[in-house]
Amino acid sequence: TEYINGKAQKVVQKFRAYGSYAESFADYARLMKDSPRYQGVVASASSRRSDAAVGFAQGLQKAGYATAPDYAEKLTRVINTTLRLQRSLA
Repeated sequence: TEYINGKAQKVVQKFRAYGSYAESFADYARLMKDSPRYQGVVASASSRRSDAAVGFAQGLQKAGYATAPDYAEKLTRVINTTLRLQRSLA
């Protein structure tokens, strides 16, 4: 589902295929690092504070990474849950 002009629409797209999780993560990191669209978002995400997740997610949404209107909110929840789990295991 993509949101075009604020309306949800089903879209069929091809996805990249990877030989491993490592290849997928490396490609994502390369996109974030090398794309002028996302460089500012990555540069401002150096903090490990809990509000850094919110800023990073909002920055990605503003840069056009996803079309879902609640993308930043969903990503923030995932990041914060992951951080909590990492802290609890440390």
